[in-house]
Amino acid sequence: MATGHSMDAARWQAVLDQARARIAGRFRRVEPRATARAFILGLLSVDPNRGNSRR
Repeated sequence: MATGHSMDAARWQAVLDQARARIAGRFRRVEPRATARAFILGLLSVDPNRGNSRR
């Protein structure tokens, strides 16, 4: 898979949807699936207020 800055938003969405589809069967209810998706989106997001612990 390519690095983050070489992929456009539509490609990121497609890759995220593929990942979600692969793990969807592990959750019986919709709510945990949505929480897992939000967690992954948070990990991948760029937030200037988040700080960098690798300075």
